[in-house]
Amino acid sequence: MIQLTDKNSPLHEKLEIGILLAIVGGFLDSYSFLCYDGVFANAQTGNMVLLGISLMNGDYIHFLNYLIPIIAFSLGILMTEYLLKHVSAYFFILVLIIQIVMLFIIAFLPSSMPSVIITSSISFMCSIQMGSFRNICGSPYASTMCTGNLRSAMTLLFAAITTRNSNALVQSLRYLVVIFFFCVGAVIGAISVHGLGRLSILICCLLFAVLLILISYQLLSTKLHGK
Repeated sequence: MIQLTDKNSPLHEKLEIGILLAIVGGFLDSYSFLCYDGVFANAQTGNMVLLGISLMNGDYIHFLNYLIPIIAFSLGILMTEYLLKHVSAYFFILVLIIQIVMLFIIAFLPSSMPSVIITSSISFMCSIQMGSFRNICGSPYASTMCTGNLRSAMTLLFAAITTRNSNALVQSLRYLVVIFFFCVGAVIGAISVHGLGRLSILICCLLFAVLLILISYQLLSTKLHGK
């Protein structure tokens, strides 16, 4: 029987955590695209393509709408590296608190707020997620986009078929599970937006709160056990 989970992995690298993060990743891309002028929160490649098209069309308003989230995403990665270096002991707890607070604020911002501010804030938050949760069961992955995951899944699947490598098959299936739940998150996001509008982003706050409780509990248990 194929075992996709890995008991030896730290909590933040477990498949279950990767699934929750993938749901959030798909949800936020769907949410930002539907609510805010077709801008992707996570897929900066898509924003770069749309940026180029806007520039060629002389549509400088939309050009800025795509450029600013790209810059915000980049700044988020830089901040994540800083936090990882200076607050390593409570890194994941701090990251999750930042994400929850940001999304909660975004949910209640007035409709008059320029959409570029909101999409940039979501992009910033998503880059923190991507920069913080980098591995799943010891393998690099992305919870906020799927192109790299799909490449890794197919490469490992080819290795599994041609060399009968069971470990490669397990790794490939993990990537495919993450991709599947990213798509599930996108569907949930689309349904939620139609039902709850911009407040639907609070669902992501709830998922992050679950992760915060799990990781805080693990940290507390580890400290008590260490004593």
